[in-house]
Amino acid sequence: MEILPTTPAHYSGIATLYNSLDPQLHISASDFTEGDRLRDPKFKTQRWIAIEKDEIVGAAYYTQSNWFAHPQKFMIWVGVHPSHQRSGIGSALYETIMHGLQPFDPLALRTRATEACPQSICFLEKRGFQEVIRDIPSELNVQAFDLTRFTGLEDRFQGNGIEIKTLHELENDPERNRKLYDLDWEISLSVPGDLAAGMGRRGFEKYVEYAITGSSALPDGFFVAVKGEEFIGLSHVLVSEKGISLYQGLTGVKPQYRRYGIGLAMKIRGIAYAQTNGYNLIMAENDAKNIPMLAMNERLGFVRKPSLITFEKQCQPSQN
Repeated sequence: MEILPTTPAHYSGIATLYNSLDPQLHISASDFTEGDRLRDPKFKTQRWIAIEKDEIVGAAYYTQSNWFAHPQKFMIWVGVHPSHQRSGIGSALYETIMHGLQPFDPLALRTRATEACPQSICFLEKRGFQEVIRDIPSELNVQAFDLTRFTGLEDRFQGNGIEIKTLHELENDPERNRKLYDLDWEISLSVPGDLAAGMGRRGFEKYVEYAITGSSALPDGFFVAVKGEEFIGLSHVLVSEKGISLYQGLTGVKPQYRRYGIGLAMKIRGIAYAQTNGYNLIMAENDAKNIPMLAMNERLGFVRKPSLITFEKQCQPSQN
Protein backbone atom coordinates (compact mmCIF):
# COMPACT_ATOMS: atom_id res chain seq x y z
CA MET A 1 0.00 0.00 0.00
CA GLU A 2 1.28 3.45 -0.95
CA ILE A 3 0.02 6.88 0.12
CA LEU A 4 0.35 9.68 -2.44
CA PRO A 5 -0.76 13.32 -2.74
CA THR A 6 -3.89 13.60 -4.84
CA THR A 7 -3.96 15.09 -8.33
CA PRO A 8 -7.00 15.71 -10.58
CA ALA A 9 -6.11 12.50 -12.42
CA HIS A 10 -7.20 10.62 -9.29
CA TYR A 11 -10.65 12.22 -9.02
CA SER A 12 -12.49 9.48 -10.89
CA GLY A 13 -11.06 6.81 -8.59
CA ILE A 14 -11.81 8.89 -5.50
CA ALA A 15 -15.40 9.31 -6.68
CA THR A 16 -15.69 5.52 -6.96
CA LEU A 17 -14.36 5.23 -3.41
CA TYR A 18 -16.85 7.78 -2.05
CA ASN A 19 -19.75 6.02 -3.76
CA SER A 20 -18.66 2.69 -2.30
CA LEU A 21 -18.92 4.23 1.17
CA ASP A 22 -22.30 5.88 0.46
CA PRO A 23 -24.11 4.64 -2.66
CA GLN A 24 -26.59 7.53 -2.38
CA LEU A 25 -23.88 10.12 -3.05
CA HIS A 26 -23.71 9.60 -6.84
CA ILE A 27 -20.56 11.73 -6.82
CA SER A 28 -18.36 12.13 -9.90
CA ALA A 29 -14.92 13.45 -10.78
CA SER A 30 -16.50 16.69 -11.95
CA ASP A 31 -17.79 17.34 -8.43
CA PHE A 32 -14.22 17.43 -7.13
CA THR A 33 -13.16 19.68 -9.99
CA GLU A 34 -16.03 22.05 -9.20
CA GLY A 35 -15.07 21.98 -5.54
CA ASP A 36 -11.55 23.04 -6.46
CA ARG A 37 -12.93 25.91 -8.50
CA LEU A 38 -15.18 27.17 -5.73
CA ARG A 39 -12.76 26.77 -2.83
CA ASP A 40 -11.62 29.98 -1.20
CA PRO A 41 -7.87 30.29 -1.95
CA LYS A 42 -7.20 31.48 1.61
CA PHE A 43 -8.10 28.02 2.93
CA LYS A 44 -5.30 25.48 3.33
CA THR A 45 -6.19 22.14 1.70
CA GLN A 46 -4.42 18.88 0.94
CA ARG A 47 -5.69 15.46 -0.22
CA TRP A 48 -4.06 12.04 -0.25
CA ILE A 49 -4.95 8.66 -1.66
CA ALA A 50 -3.99 5.16 -0.59
CA ILE A 51 -3.23 2.87 -3.54
CA GLU A 52 -2.95 -0.89 -3.47
CA LYS A 53 -2.41 -2.91 -6.67
CA ASP A 54 -3.27 0.18 -8.80
CA GLU A 55 -6.61 0.60 -7.00
CA ILE A 56 -7.54 3.61 -4.84
CA VAL A 57 -8.54 1.92 -1.59
CA GLY A 58 -8.55 4.96 0.68
CA ALA A 59 -8.48 8.73 0.71
CA ALA A 60 -8.00 11.52 3.20
CA TYR A 61 -7.82 15.28 3.38
CA TYR A 62 -7.56 18.34 5.54
CA THR A 63 -9.19 21.62 4.62
CA GLN A 64 -10.58 24.78 6.16
CA SER A 65 -14.03 26.28 6.15
CA ASN A 66 -16.13 29.25 7.17
CA TRP A 67 -17.96 26.78 9.41
CA PHE A 68 -14.83 26.38 11.55
CA ALA A 69 -13.14 29.68 10.95
CA HIS A 70 -9.62 30.12 12.27
CA PRO A 71 -6.24 29.90 10.49
CA GLN A 72 -5.19 27.06 12.83
CA LYS A 73 -8.43 25.05 12.80
CA PHE A 74 -9.04 22.33 10.22
CA MET A 75 -11.65 19.92 8.94
CA ILE A 76 -10.34 16.43 8.20
CA TRP A 77 -11.73 13.24 6.64
CA VAL A 78 -10.51 9.67 6.22
CA GLY A 79 -12.29 7.02 4.15
CA VAL A 80 -11.36 3.44 3.30
CA HIS A 81 -13.09 1.15 0.82
CA PRO A 82 -15.35 -1.32 2.71
CA SER A 83 -13.40 -4.32 1.43
CA HIS A 84 -10.12 -2.90 2.75
CA GLN A 85 -11.19 -1.67 6.19
CA ARG A 86 -9.58 -2.91 9.42
CA SER A 87 -6.23 -3.36 7.68
CA GLY A 88 -4.42 -0.26 8.96
CA ILE A 89 -5.09 1.94 5.93
CA GLY A 90 -7.27 4.41 7.84
CA SER A 91 -4.69 4.74 10.60
CA ALA A 92 -1.93 5.35 8.05
CA LEU A 93 -3.98 8.02 6.30
CA TYR A 94 -4.80 9.70 9.61
CA GLU A 95 -1.11 9.83 10.53
CA THR A 96 -0.38 11.30 7.09
CA ILE A 97 -2.90 14.09 7.78
CA MET A 98 -1.40 14.81 11.19
CA HIS A 99 2.09 14.96 9.75
CA GLY A 100 0.91 17.25 6.96
CA LEU A 101 -0.66 19.62 9.48
CA GLN A 102 2.43 19.98 11.68
CA PRO A 103 3.75 23.12 9.93
CA PHE A 104 0.48 24.94 10.71
CA ASP A 105 0.51 24.13 14.47
CA PRO A 106 -3.22 23.23 14.51
CA LEU A 107 -5.35 24.18 17.51
CA ALA A 108 -8.34 21.98 16.76
CA LEU A 109 -9.65 19.47 14.24
CA ARG A 110 -13.19 18.58 13.27
CA THR A 111 -14.67 15.71 11.30
CA ARG A 112 -18.03 13.97 10.91
CA ALA A 113 -19.33 10.43 11.27
CA THR A 114 -22.79 8.93 11.10
CA GLU A 115 -24.25 7.15 14.11
CA ALA A 116 -24.91 4.24 11.74
CA CYS A 117 -21.14 3.57 11.60
CA PRO A 118 -20.03 2.79 15.17
CA GLN A 119 -16.60 1.68 13.92
CA SER A 120 -15.94 5.21 12.65
CA ILE A 121 -16.99 6.68 15.98
CA CYS A 122 -14.68 4.26 17.80
CA PHE A 123 -11.81 5.21 15.45
CA LEU A 124 -12.26 8.89 16.30
CA GLU A 125 -12.76 8.49 20.04
CA LYS A 126 -9.57 6.42 20.29
CA ARG A 127 -7.74 9.41 18.82
CA GLY A 128 -9.14 11.96 21.23
CA PHE A 129 -12.14 13.29 19.31
CA GLN A 130 -15.31 14.19 21.20
CA GLU A 131 -18.85 14.89 19.97
CA VAL A 132 -19.67 18.61 19.69
CA ILE A 133 -22.63 18.78 17.27
CA ARG A 134 -25.36 16.34 16.29
CA ASP A 135 -27.28 17.00 13.08
CA ILE A 136 -30.48 15.26 12.03
CA PRO A 137 -30.71 14.51 8.29
CA SER A 138 -34.16 13.90 6.85
CA GLU A 139 -35.88 13.39 3.51
CA LEU A 140 -39.27 14.28 2.09
CA ASN A 141 -40.99 12.26 -0.64
CA VAL A 142 -42.01 15.20 -2.81
CA GLN A 143 -44.29 13.45 -5.26
CA ALA A 144 -46.36 11.90 -2.45
CA PHE A 145 -46.84 15.25 -0.70
CA ASP A 146 -50.42 16.58 -0.54
CA LEU A 147 -50.25 20.33 -1.09
CA THR A 148 -53.99 20.71 -0.42
CA ARG A 149 -53.32 20.14 3.29
CA PHE A 150 -51.96 23.68 3.44
CA THR A 151 -54.41 25.53 1.19
CA GLY A 152 -54.99 29.08 2.47
CA LEU A 153 -51.89 29.13 4.66
CA GLU A 154 -50.67 32.45 3.25
CA ASP A 155 -54.03 34.11 4.01
CA ARG A 156 -52.91 34.33 7.64
CA PHE A 157 -50.37 37.05 6.92
CA GLN A 158 -51.26 38.59 3.56
CA GLY A 159 -53.69 40.93 5.31
CA ASN A 160 -50.69 42.40 7.14
CA GLY A 161 -49.04 43.37 3.86
CA ILE A 162 -46.67 40.40 3.82
CA GLU A 163 -46.03 38.59 0.52
CA ILE A 164 -43.83 35.71 -0.60
CA LYS A 165 -41.86 36.38 -3.78
CA THR A 166 -39.20 34.58 -5.83
CA LEU A 167 -35.84 36.02 -6.76
CA HIS A 168 -37.10 36.71 -10.28
CA GLU A 169 -39.99 38.72 -8.87
CA LEU A 170 -37.51 40.82 -6.90
CA GLU A 171 -34.97 41.38 -9.68
CA ASN A 172 -35.91 45.06 -10.06
CA ASP A 173 -34.74 45.80 -6.50
CA PRO A 174 -31.11 46.96 -6.94
CA GLU A 175 -30.39 46.07 -3.29
CA ARG A 176 -31.91 42.56 -3.54
CA ASN A 177 -28.72 40.55 -3.18
CA ARG A 178 -27.32 42.73 -0.41
CA LYS A 179 -30.59 42.50 1.52
CA LEU A 180 -30.58 38.72 1.20
CA TYR A 181 -26.95 38.55 2.31
CA ASP A 182 -27.71 40.55 5.44
CA LEU A 183 -30.93 38.67 6.17
CA ASP A 184 -29.24 35.29 5.77
CA TRP A 185 -26.63 36.26 8.35
CA GLU A 186 -29.19 37.70 10.79
CA ILE A 187 -31.24 34.51 10.62
CA SER A 188 -28.17 32.26 10.86
CA LEU A 189 -27.20 33.90 14.15
CA SER A 190 -30.60 33.07 15.64
CA VAL A 191 -30.76 29.40 14.59
CA PRO A 192 -30.54 27.08 17.65
CA GLY A 193 -27.36 25.04 17.63
CA ASP A 194 -23.94 25.59 16.09
CA LEU A 195 -24.80 27.01 12.67
CA ALA A 196 -23.01 30.31 13.22
CA ALA A 197 -21.07 29.58 16.43
CA GLY A 198 -17.44 30.37 15.75
CA MET A 199 -18.20 30.90 12.08
CA GLY A 200 -16.71 33.73 10.11
CA ARG A 201 -19.22 35.39 7.82
CA ARG A 202 -18.66 34.40 4.21
CA GLY A 203 -17.99 37.23 1.78
CA PHE A 204 -20.79 38.84 -0.19
CA GLU A 205 -19.61 37.48 -3.56
CA LYS A 206 -19.32 33.96 -2.14
CA TYR A 207 -22.85 34.14 -0.78
CA VAL A 208 -24.26 35.33 -4.10
CA GLU A 209 -22.52 32.51 -5.96
CA TYR A 210 -23.71 29.90 -3.44
CA ALA A 211 -27.35 30.97 -3.15
CA ILE A 212 -28.22 33.01 -6.22
CA THR A 213 -26.01 32.53 -9.27
CA GLY A 214 -24.13 29.24 -8.73
CA SER A 215 -24.71 25.93 -10.48
CA SER A 216 -26.79 24.59 -7.58
CA ALA A 217 -28.85 27.75 -7.08
CA LEU A 218 -32.47 27.89 -8.22
CA PRO A 219 -33.85 31.44 -8.55
CA ASP A 220 -37.42 30.12 -8.83
CA GLY A 221 -36.81 27.91 -5.79
CA PHE A 222 -35.69 30.82 -3.64
CA PHE A 223 -38.55 32.41 -1.70
CA VAL A 224 -38.45 35.69 0.16
CA ALA A 225 -41.05 37.06 2.57
CA VAL A 226 -41.42 40.77 1.92
CA LYS A 227 -43.26 43.56 3.73
CA GLY A 228 -43.05 46.72 1.66
CA GLU A 229 -39.36 47.16 0.86
CA GLU A 230 -38.21 45.07 3.82
CA PHE A 231 -37.08 41.45 3.44
CA ILE A 232 -38.29 39.66 6.55
CA GLY A 233 -37.77 35.96 5.80
CA LEU A 234 -36.26 33.54 3.34
CA SER A 235 -36.23 29.87 2.37
CA HIS A 236 -34.54 28.24 -0.59
CA VAL A 237 -33.81 24.89 -2.12
CA LEU A 238 -30.69 23.97 -4.07
CA VAL A 239 -29.91 21.21 -6.53
CA SER A 240 -28.48 18.11 -4.90
CA GLU A 241 -28.79 15.70 -7.82
CA LYS A 242 -30.13 17.25 -11.00
CA GLY A 243 -33.67 16.17 -11.78
CA ILE A 244 -33.82 13.88 -8.75
CA SER A 245 -33.23 15.63 -5.42
CA LEU A 246 -32.99 19.04 -3.85
CA TYR A 247 -31.29 20.22 -0.66
CA GLN A 248 -33.18 22.48 1.73
CA GLY A 249 -31.17 25.62 2.41
CA LEU A 250 -31.69 28.04 5.26
CA THR A 251 -35.27 28.82 6.29
CA GLY A 252 -36.00 31.60 8.74
CA VAL A 253 -37.96 34.74 9.60
CA LYS A 254 -37.02 37.84 11.55
CA PRO A 255 -38.09 37.44 15.22
CA GLN A 256 -40.79 40.11 15.16
CA TYR A 257 -42.57 38.35 12.28
CA ARG A 258 -42.56 34.82 13.65
CA ARG A 259 -45.67 32.79 14.59
CA TYR A 260 -47.57 33.90 11.50
CA GLY A 261 -46.75 30.70 9.60
CA ILE A 262 -44.42 32.55 7.19
CA GLY A 263 -41.57 30.04 7.46
CA LEU A 264 -43.93 27.12 6.92
CA ALA A 265 -45.51 28.85 3.94
CA MET A 266 -42.12 29.43 2.31
CA LYS A 267 -41.20 25.77 2.79
CA ILE A 268 -44.52 24.76 1.19
CA ARG A 269 -43.59 26.97 -1.77
CA GLY A 270 -40.30 25.06 -2.02
CA ILE A 271 -42.10 21.71 -1.98
CA ALA A 272 -44.52 22.90 -4.66
CA TYR A 273 -41.57 24.01 -6.79
CA ALA A 274 -39.95 20.58 -6.41
CA GLN A 275 -43.18 18.80 -7.24
CA THR A 276 -43.86 20.91 -10.34
CA ASN A 277 -40.33 20.38 -11.62
CA GLY A 278 -40.35 16.61 -11.18
CA TYR A 279 -37.99 16.21 -8.23
CA ASN A 280 -38.44 13.14 -6.04
CA LEU A 281 -36.76 14.20 -2.81
CA ILE A 282 -35.96 17.21 -0.67
CA MET A 283 -33.14 16.53 1.78
CA ALA A 284 -32.66 18.57 4.94
CA GLU A 285 -30.14 18.66 7.77
CA ASN A 286 -30.82 20.38 11.09
CA ASP A 287 -28.98 20.67 14.36
CA ALA A 288 -30.55 18.44 17.02
CA LYS A 289 -30.97 21.59 19.16
CA ASN A 290 -33.15 23.22 16.49
CA ILE A 291 -36.36 21.79 17.91
CA PRO A 292 -38.75 24.22 16.12
CA MET A 293 -37.43 23.34 12.64
CA LEU A 294 -37.31 19.62 13.40
CA ALA A 295 -40.95 19.83 14.50
CA MET A 296 -41.89 21.72 11.32
CA ASN A 297 -40.15 19.13 9.15
CA GLU A 298 -41.90 16.31 11.00
CA ARG A 299 -45.24 18.03 10.42
CA LEU A 300 -44.44 18.22 6.72
CA GLY A 301 -43.58 14.51 6.57
CA PHE A 302 -39.78 14.54 6.47
CA VAL A 303 -38.41 11.13 7.50
CA ARG A 304 -35.39 11.17 9.80
CA LYS A 305 -32.15 9.39 8.92
CA PRO A 306 -29.26 8.38 11.22
CA SER A 307 -27.69 11.37 12.94
CA LEU A 308 -24.53 12.99 11.58
CA ILE A 309 -22.14 13.72 14.43
CA THR A 310 -19.43 16.36 14.33
CA PHE A 311 -16.39 15.43 16.42
CA GLU A 312 -13.70 17.80 17.58
CA LYS A 313 -10.17 17.23 18.84
CA GLN A 314 -8.18 19.86 20.71
CA CYS A 315 -4.55 19.75 19.65
CA GLN A 316 -1.53 20.39 21.84
CA PRO A 317 0.32 23.50 20.63
CA SER A 318 3.91 22.95 19.61
CA GLN A 319 6.55 23.97 22.13
CA ASN A 320 8.60 26.24 19.90
